[in-house]
This record gives sequence, C-alpha cells and structure tokens, in this order.
Amino acid sequence: MRLLFSVVCLVLPSTLGFNAFSPVINHRSLIRKGDGGNFKPLQVGTVEPETIELKQNPHPLEEGVLKAFDRFASATKLALEDKRHIDELVTCFSYASRGRMLPDGGVVMGQGAVKRFLTDLLVTDHPNGSRRAEFSAPTIESDSIVTSEDVAVVKSSLQLRSAGETRHLDLELCISSGGAEGASGFEITSIAVAGADVGATSLRADARKNGPKWETHDGRVRQQIWQHTGLFDSGNRFIVDKLEISTGRIIAVIDANVWKLHGETLQTWADSLDLKLDTVIAPGNEDHKTMDNCLFMLDELKRLDPLRRSEPVLAIGGGVLTDVAGFACALWRRGVPWARVPTTLLGMVDASVGIKVAVNYHRKNGVGHFFSPTHTFVDAYFLGTLKRADVISGCGEIMKAALVHDRTLFDLMDEHGVRLVDKNFENDEVADEIIKRSVDTMLECIGVDLWEEALLRPMDFGHSFSRTLETDSTFYLRHGEAVAIDACMSTLIAEVKGYVTRAEADRVLDVYYRLGLPCMIKGVTADTFKRAARDIVVHRDGLLRAPLPRGIGSCVYEDVFTDGEIEAAFARLEGFMLKHPETCWDRSKSFSPVDTEDN
Repeated sequence: MRLLFSVVCLVLPSTLGFNAFSPVINHRSLIRKGDGGNFKPLQVGTVEPETIELKQNPHPLEEGVLKAFDRFASATKLALEDKRHIDELVTCFSYASRGRMLPDGGVVMGQGAVKRFLTDLLVTDHPNGSRRAEFSAPTIESDSIVTSEDVAVVKSSLQLRSAGETRHLDLELCISSGGAEGASGFEITSIAVAGADVGATSLRADARKNGPKWETHDGRVRQQIWQHTGLFDSGNRFIVDKLEISTGRIIAVIDANVWKLHGETLQTWADSLDLKLDTVIAPGNEDHKTMDNCLFMLDELKRLDPLRRSEPVLAIGGGVLTDVAGFACALWRRGVPWARVPTTLLGMVDASVGIKVAVNYHRKNGVGHFFSPTHTFVDAYFLGTLKRADVISGCGEIMKAALVHDRTLFDLMDEHGVRLVDKNFENDEVADEIIKRSVDTMLECIGVDLWEEALLRPMDFGHSFSRTLETDSTFYLRHGEAVAIDACMSTLIAEVKGYVTRAEADRVLDVYYRLGLPCMIKGVTADTFKRAARDIVVHRDGLLRAPLPRGIGSCVYEDVFTDGEIEAAFARLEGFMLKHPETCWDRSKSFSPVDTEDN
C-alpha cells in the first residue's frame, strides 16, 4: 500500500505543538553509530515539508526516532513552564551526549555539560512560563534503515516566543537506538543548534539597559553581577525575580552586625513581598572565618533544609561572611546554589567577582573550594553604616588593583581617596567610578581564569606576605590592612630591584599614609617577611611567582626575593614609619582590640 508519511504522525502523541507539517524522511544519508557525533553543516532556515512513500509497517528505527523526537519536544515545553524540569529534558540524551552551537561554538560533552548548554539556550534569564515553543515537522535524513544500532539525523526548526521576542533556532539531532530492543531505548547522542534572534538590535540594547553590570562565564560556571540601588526597599522584587524564588521563602545567611543594623529593613522588605524570611545570623569578622562557624552554618542549613535547586541561599555580609557561607553551601548536599550581597567596600571591589570560598584552618584559607554564586548584588546602600576602619580596609584592595593594573584608578585614589573615605564612598560619581574600575580590574585579571589554573596572577599582588601576617596576628588584622602592608613592602622591594623609581615609591607611601592605611605591624622584623616569602612558595607550587609593580599601573613577576633585598626594603619602610608612626598597626587598631578566648 502506498501511504503518505503523514500517516505516521497520526499514531504519535499529540503533545508536540508542531506546525501543520508531516514528519519527513529524506533519502540521503545514514550515520553509523561510530560516527554519530560528527556534526554536519547546518543551514539556518525552515525545514520544507515533503511527502514520500512509506511502507504500512515502518521499520522500528523510524518509529523510535520519531518517538524520541516527540519526547524531546514535549520535555522542552515542560522545561519552559518550570525550569526545574530541565532535568527531564536532559534524560532524552545519552550519558555521553554532545552539544554544539553553530557555526563557531565549541563542543560540550556529557549530560552535565549538555544540561548547562540547554539551560543557557532555553531558560536562562526567562521566568517560568514566559516562553513557549513551536516546532516544525522533524525531517529524518536516511538512505536506509539497516540495524537498531544505526544513528539517524533529524532536523527541525524551533521558535521560542515570548513577549516582544522571537528566537528562531534550527536543530540537528543525532538519535540512536543504543542497541536496545523497541522504540523505548532511543536517545539523543548529539545536538547542534544554529539560530538567529528576531529584533536582535533592540534586544541587545535592552540587555545593555537591563542586564547584569558584569558577568563571569567560563563554560563551567556562570555568575551575574548586578549593580542595583535599593535592593531591600519595600516592594522591590529584583532579588526575588533574579533568584526565581517560587516557594514563598527566602533563606538568608546574614552577618550579625548587618542584622543588628539592617534587620528591620530586611524583614519589612520580605513582608512586603509576602516572603517568609528564614535567617541564619552568623559572625563575620576575620577571626570567625573558621571551621566552627562553617559547621554552625551547616547545622542551620540542616534545620532550614533548602530545596536542592529551587531555594538558593542568599549570603548578606562582608567578604568573610560570604566566603564562609559559600563554603557551607558548597558542602551541604554536595552543593546547593547560593548568591551574595556584599555589604562592605572590600566585599564589593574584591570578593564580588571570584568563586573561591574558604575558612582559615591552620593557615589563611587553609580549607576551601571553588564554588560560584549564581548572582552577586552590589548595593551602595550598606556603605553608609560602615565603620571608618572598614572603609579604609576596602581601600587596601582598591590600591592593590591600582598599583599593578590601572594607573587611572591610582590617580583617582590619590586625588579623591581621602574625601571619599570621609563620606564612606557614598553618593558620589567618583566613588562609583572607583568601584566600577576596581571590579573591572578583577574581571580582567581573574575572570578569564576563575579556577586559578595559571599561577602568574596580578591580583596576587599584596598576598605574598599577607597570609603569614594575618596568621601571625591570629587573624585580628582586617584583610585589606594585611594586603596594604604587603603592598607597601612589595613596592619597596620593586624599588630595590629597579622596577619603580624612588619618586614612585614615595608617592605610593604618601597615598597609603593619607588614606590611613597601615604600612607595617608593630614588632614585626625583616625576618618575618623572609619567612613569609618561604611560606607562600608552597601555595604557588614551588615558585615564588610574586607580582610586583612595574612603575604604577603595570605588573612584573619575580621568583626570588633575596634576604638582602628584603632587608633593604624593610629598612626603607622603617625610616618612613619613624616619620609617620600612625602607619604602624597594633592590636589597639583591630576590630577586636581586647584579647578574649571567645570573641
């Protein structure tokens, strides 16, 4: 009997939402299983329907391939309705499946990578139910159906429609039986996607207006960094929408001092959105960057029991709090999603970009992990209640970035830094520019290597000696203070080595002095810096790899600090401190000036 192939459509599930086209087989090619991952060129354009002769009892491969495509299309629609169902879509693919964006995208391999590929393609930045899918009829390219181990190439077009946006995608799927009996064993072994945005110019303009200020995305993790004012104003849904909170509850790990100052504001915000605010209140000073604090947070996560993916934990506090909270999230259930709101100047300009989380254990950041937040929200609202010493500590990280990467940033701090410290970097265009340039520097220097696979890193400036200094002072130094002392000593070593002039070194010390940054610790000797240089070599895989300023605004690396060079730089710094004794840090200047066993 001669039948149009459209007869096959009548026996398939009707859930696809196809256009009024029949499935089509083009008698051109069949890919053997061993070649199933080879991507053929795919032209952008709608698949044209056609009819062919088909036997009344089609080969099982034909039925299986079409049912596998039907399952893929149905799962796509389900994922658009609720992003949590992206996992059902991923089950349409083999464990070793591959994905590629044509014409020039790289190949991703494995179900986990394919899940990230499909998430970015279909649902990222789109609320549940805001998009709908329309598929054209699938076209099977096949010369012959020989065995159940063959792989068929299926083409279809997909339109993703939402308010004011239509995206057209052309899909090429390789579908295999995997050697299984019957149609149920068919799975997708690879997907290639070519697409063009409709109204791309206006969409790009809208993205510039409404998208994240910065973004880190290296193929493994994606973090969006937003600069937004009034995050916790009554009725503001910005965080809720970006985190896609749909359970009516938000779990927040909050610095105890932030809660004391802003707890009422945070609770009023949650109430205005009919959200239940479940809080974990934890200390956030450097001496609480501990395993005990992390274990406390883990116990609290057990108590609150966040849903595995749908209730990301929001960490609100300075760099210490967000580091410890991020580490706890990395450990709980082998990783639950989290986001952060840095509330200190240092947290905004330094900790807001990287993906490292850790606690101090035997050494600075002795136990930790790489675990990226999904979002970072920067809101200058919190700067107004910072203590002056914490503002100055943030300047230590800004100056680090300026000295080895951005001379303009250094000039801005030289000219405006003292004034901005006095006003807590609030409500000032120059302050906003300094924060922006600091984050830009971090992104340029570490955004391309979030996992520290390369160990020559300009942002390690200020960290050659500071780890030992912080440990020796039992972590009563603020981190930015330790970085500042390191930067001063390193700059003077650079002077000894001939990388900066005496005039440049004097200018650096003068800016640090005027900002109120410490340049040395009371009681420390040159031997402390010699020991610190030896200690950091282990962390840097057996070489010193010390970043030093070359002039102001660029960087050079050194593998050797001789004892003579350290002694000469230290003697120079001692002379500066004799003229400016206020630049010498002692315990009275700590956030915890009185020794106690439990602080």
